[in-house]
Amino acid sequence: MEILLVVVVSIFFPPILLFGFFVVNPREEMVVLRFGKYVGTVASEGIRWIHPVGRSLRRIPTRDLTLHMETSTVVERNGNPINISAVIVYRVLDTRKAALDVDNFHRFLQDQAGAVIKRVSSRFPYESADKSEPCLKSEADEVTKAYMSELQSAVDPSGIKVLSVRLNDLTYAPEIAQAMLMRQQALALIDARKTIVEGAVAIVHDAVERLRNAGLEISLAQREVLISNLLVVLCSGEHAQPVLQVQATQKG
Repeated sequence: MEILLVVVVSIFFPPILLFGFFVVNPREEMVVLRFGKYVGTVASEGIRWIHPVGRSLRRIPTRDLTLHMETSTVVERNGNPINISAVIVYRVLDTRKAALDVDNFHRFLQDQAGAVIKRVSSRFPYESADKSEPCLKSEADEVTKAYMSELQSAVDPSGIKVLSVRLNDLTYAPEIAQAMLMRQQALALIDARKTIVEGAVAIVHDAVERLRNAGLEISLAQREVLISNLLVVLCSGEHAQPVLQVQATQKG
């Protein structure tokens, strides 16, 4: 019946055949339907002709595309709310799936990406004191691979290949930003103090050894005073104030 209709229209209305021409641009494919049935995919670029009766064309790009995910609030592994957004680079590999198996492949990817980013972000902390532990802030390879693997599994029905997922915006949510800033400052201060103490101990040890090697023997009490004074000077955040001990003696 469909073939008969095509033949009849072609015989009695030949000018309609001019509407069969269409253009396929570079890095895109044309999925062709006739009366709602899939008949093929035109992948070669240039001017092409297919009988227009009952024909429906769906143009699908095969070049690299980007999707910018708007900033959303998610909860990281430690339960802290963070604002996060991402840029996703993808490509359509199976144009038939992209055209027929989903309603809109770009919107399908966007919907799936929002759920994946929320789910994967909950597995990792925002930042970690242990440099070997992957975290969102450093965007470690483990984090990127987790995003890509989860998203690829979610969009397989649409014929999309995920090329990369990069975090674009990553901050603490406003309601905890001030508290987390104070925490970061406290941790930085602790790390700085640890470094100062380690350096001070090394300097004091070196000073005592140099005195011994130079033949300047001091008593145990004097050594304890020296060590105490050096540690105070080196570990103090203020400038040292020299004190000179003066002992007065009375003549009989």
